[in-house]
Amino acid sequence: MPEDASQALVIADAENNYYVLPREVVEMARAAPEARAVIEEHLGAQGRVPLADGYTFVGVLRLRAEGEMTHYTTEASWPVATAP
Repeated sequence: MPEDASQALVIADAENNYYVLPREVVEMARAAPEARAVIEEHLGAQGRVPLADGYTFVGVLRLRAEGEMTHYTTEASWPVATAP
């Protein structure tokens, strides 16, 4: 990767919409170590799927709107990917 480039995680939903999450956004969403047990409990027995560049998919959480792990904001927290 060129020195002036940054890394982004790209995921797609069931309708093939892409979501581009810059590395900085992924880092901001890092769970605190003390939350690990709660997250693993919510994930249950879902399998781990290795991705690329050190990422692993571990599952999808179903969060209640007012749940302890919900961090929703109506404000854009990072740039939205657009075509040049």
